[in-house]
Amino acid sequence: MPPQPSMRERMINVAVELIAEGGEASVRVSKIAEVVGVKEPSIYHHFKNRTELVTAAYVEWYWQCLRTDVPVDSIMLVVDNREDYERALRKSMEWSYRPERHKDRAIRASVLGAAQTNPDLAVAINKINQRFLSSLADSLRLAQSKGWARADLDPMATAYWLHGQINGRVVAEMDPGAVDFAAWDAISFEMVFALLRPRP
Repeated sequence: MPPQPSMRERMINVAVELIAEGGEASVRVSKIAEVVGVKEPSIYHHFKNRTELVTAAYVEWYWQCLRTDVPVDSIMLVVDNREDYERALRKSMEWSYRPERHKDRAIRASVLGAAQTNPDLAVAINKINQRFLSSLADSLRLAQSKGWARADLDPMATAYWLHGQINGRVVAEMDPGAVDFAAWDAISFEMVFALLRPRP
């Protein structure tokens, strides 16, 4: 039986649900207290104010989306040559582009937008991104050392660019019917591999 979430985790989970349903403005301390079955002052035992609770909820929401991504470090364990590397990277991107992953991309965009005006949230999201994207940068370093990827690319900058490129798909998804997503995917693959492949 999995461990039961702590009271703090329950409060954060309710705040995440409220943000998902109605945006940040829908997070009411009284509502969270009611749902988790405590008095409103108990919320402030776990969070110094509503802003801290909202920030914690955004951080959890963002992390929940990233946890479902294909772990690049695990994929790299079965890579033996450049073709395997490109196949693994393509598979990871295809997973990210699946239509049912649209919600995760939209959540990321929402949290990144909120982080622009919330310095505490920006710090927390930057830490998550650094941790998450380090494995992608490490995989690129390995590919570079084997001659499977251009050696002149900065691995971390490339990891951030790739993450942004994948998240950018949400812009097209906001306007259903305007973009042929198979064509979008094809362009994305072409650009990524054109960037990564060693130059002759």
